[in-house]
Amino acid sequence: MSKDPLILAFDTSCDDTSVAVLRGRNLLSSVVSSQVEIHAQWGGVVPDIARREHEKNIPLVYSEALKKAKVTIEEIEYIACTYGPGLAIDLEVGLEYSKHLAIKYSKPFIPINHMEGHLLSGLLLNSKGKGLVEGDVNNLFPALGLLISGKHTELIQCNGIGEYKKLGETLDDAVGEAFDKVSRMLNFGYPGGPVICDFAKKGKSGNIVFTVPMKNSGDMNFSYSGLKTAALYKTKELRESGIPEKEWVYDFCRGFLDTVKESLRIKLELALQEVPNVKSLFVGGGVFNSEEILRYIGNIAKSNGLEYIYPNMDERGDNAAMIGVVANYKIERGEYMADGIENIDREPRLSL
Repeated sequence: MSKDPLILAFDTSCDDTSVAVLRGRNLLSSVVSSQVEIHAQWGGVVPDIARREHEKNIPLVYSEALKKAKVTIEEIEYIACTYGPGLAIDLEVGLEYSKHLAIKYSKPFIPINHMEGHLLSGLLLNSKGKGLVEGDVNNLFPALGLLISGKHTELIQCNGIGEYKKLGETLDDAVGEAFDKVSRMLNFGYPGGPVICDFAKKGKSGNIVFTVPMKNSGDMNFSYSGLKTAALYKTKELRESGIPEKEWVYDFCRGFLDTVKESLRIKLELALQEVPNVKSLFVGGGVFNSEEILRYIGNIAKSNGLEYIYPNMDERGDNAAMIGVVANYKIERGEYMADGIENIDREPRLSL
């Protein structure tokens, strides 16, 4: 029998219902039920609608994940679930369902920080043990972590797995929020990030320019509310000028994306100056679905001689597979619960 633990993992932190089965960090199955089309008509995630969909989907997703992994609940050795951060009433669905299973089948339980999941998502291996980092992960530290998602923009100093120090975070809107809000200004709908990035490919840098937020702050924090406001004024100005939208919208998206990229570069370069002996850069979060941003940050890593640890496309958004990876390392450290499972509660504002 393999020494690696058989883990069942859950995530319902936002609008995706996700369940995965892993053998250590080898992914045996990952099932995600997306609600994007449901929430698109509202221009963003409606927590109560998401909760109802989670309650409807989670038994089905759970059964499918076990079936695809060709295991039974009795064979599962550990159960893990996101307990924060996220939308409170949505977190609760996955947490209550997974806790019930752990208690019913007498399985040790592991509550997981969703952001640590994003941070370590690049360490996932496929079912055959193939992936970006197949050997000893301890050789990757000390490292930096850059997390950019719908609600979070964070820079993390990582001295080892489970040893984190937050260097900077968003003071208001996160990168993903900025993308979604600018998308609504341009009537692109939800989610808007992919459309902005696609339109930016046809735009020319320098034609529409925005001020880079927090450029001279001297710290490693982020802010995107000012950029959002500047984008709002610029769209108003351009529309009032009478210039057809098709003549400026590509340059607008190009300018916005260039500004986001530059803001990330400035803070990342500052972190590299302040943290000694960094060996690698870990990235995670849904904004890395943009191949342009992924490559751009990768070039910064390469130019600084760093290993670049990033997740596969399927694991860049919210998913339970990354939750299982974190659980694997917590099991190694003996950080799991056999008693008091019923007392674990959601923590919507949890930080790394």
